[in-house]
Amino acid sequence: MKKIKIRRHLPGLITFINLFLGFLAVLNIQTGKFDIACYCVILAAAFDSLDGKLARKLGITSSFGVEIDSLADMVSFCLVPSVMIYSLYTNGLPGISGEIIASVPMIFGAIRLAQFNVSHEESPKSYFIGLPTPMNALTIATLVLFIENIRLSNPEYSQPRLLLPIIFSVSFLMVSKIRFGKFPLINFYSGISNTLALIGVSIFTISFIIAFFYNLEYWILMLFVGFYIIIGLLKHIIIQNNDEELKLFGDKK
Repeated sequence: MKKIKIRRHLPGLITFINLFLGFLAVLNIQTGKFDIACYCVILAAAFDSLDGKLARKLGITSSFGVEIDSLADMVSFCLVPSVMIYSLYTNGLPGISGEIIASVPMIFGAIRLAQFNVSHEESPKSYFIGLPTPMNALTIATLVLFIENIRLSNPEYSQPRLLLPIIFSVSFLMVSKIRFGKFPLINFYSGISNTLALIGVSIFTISFIIAFFYNLEYWILMLFVGFYIIIGLLKHIIIQNNDEELKLFGDKK
């Protein structure tokens, strides 16, 4: 009986760990420990990928779980990136322009989470519409790690504020209609695409752990987030082109 009760609370516990990591990230940003804040975001994204799957696996999904998960995501993947951008790159810009620019991930992320919560899908799809908030936060954390490491070795070649157009563009993808793949199910009997995705995630995880010991993990992260976003964009272009060809064919018919 106790085991059943403990199992029921596991998804919620993972969600609260995600939320706590977001809180830790904010504290570390305030003390200037941006690398630790980035790793808190990365860990929060890893935990976020587990809570929903575990809840469905245990058959204990609930409206409360969905809402608390969104609130945790709002802190860890919307507020934290915006605070980090402001502290690093836009603090000191004229007027409130710095605050407005830094708020872009938070505002677009809030819109995305609200849209996600009000949408009711009878059958879950194998993709997201728009870039998920954890992936956007992971991309921003990766860019920060990358540029900060470049600044340490080659300060004369780094222009941190050049990141701002990239951050704005990636954040805009959260409210776009572009499809991005979901995290694969942790099994090898859910189809070949799921198996290939699971193998890819496994390769990334192993590569990240190895690179971490050589202080090169940000390169692996850059490859991962870049590949994920580019694949989504390419699929969108291909699907859009196919739809246009079908329309032309229909018109001729």
